[in-house]
Amino acid sequence: MGRKPNYKNEDFIKKVSARILEIAKEKDLGQDQIAELFQADDNRQIGRVLRGETNYGISELERFAKILKVHPKVLLDFDWE
Repeated sequence: MGRKPNYKNEDFIKKVSARILEIAKEKDLGQDQIAELFQADDNRQIGRVLRGETNYGISELERFAKILKVHPKVLLDFDWE
């Protein structure tokens, strides 16, 4: 039995990432500041997340919410259809 390919909805990822960036901009936080607060081992990975180039998990979504000081549901508040 073969492995199932990882599910990746690029449109949804880009919308969440855009929402994170929108909120960060409202709070005058740039990518470098977010990466520092995220305490990422690799700032390039945070850049890929913020550009919607990579899939990320629920735990990372929670960390972004904490950094931005918003409820996680705020990060998912966008048109979804």
